[in-house]
Amino acid sequence: MNAAAALAGIEEFLHWRQNPNYSDKVLGPGYMDNYAYAELIGPHGFFAGDDFLMGLLLLGPGIHYRDHHHAAPELYWLLTGPSQWRQGNGDFEMHEAGETIWHEPHAVHATRSGASPLLAVWAWTRDVSEPARLAAAP
Repeated sequence: MNAAAALAGIEEFLHWRQNPNYSDKVLGPGYMDNYAYAELIGPHGFFAGDDFLMGLLLLGPGIHYRDHHHAAPELYWLLTGPSQWRQGNGDFEMHEAGETIWHEPHAVHATRSGASPLLAVWAWTRDVSEPARLAAAP
């Protein structure tokens, strides 16, 4: 079974959510209509997790998830691509489906989806009680 078929099998049970710190006012018009995440492991997922979260991130086409950070170290496994990712003050780098991306705790990072939506598996491996926060605008 491929990932798409597995996700289709649980689609009706996914509880899509949004970070309460985000809004169209700070992220741009239409952002909130094109962003959501669902926990697979965690308080809103299929399995409990007190210091480990895992889920799905969905960004619509052409979305810029601007610089943000969080205490939890984070792993992404890209199910679609291409998409662009940046850490710190570096340049955006193109990544394809199947690649993984690692963010150290408190590392500022950003993501841009391309012409197609971005779907990725994400995991926070500790310090999960602190939500992601947007970095100060440049």
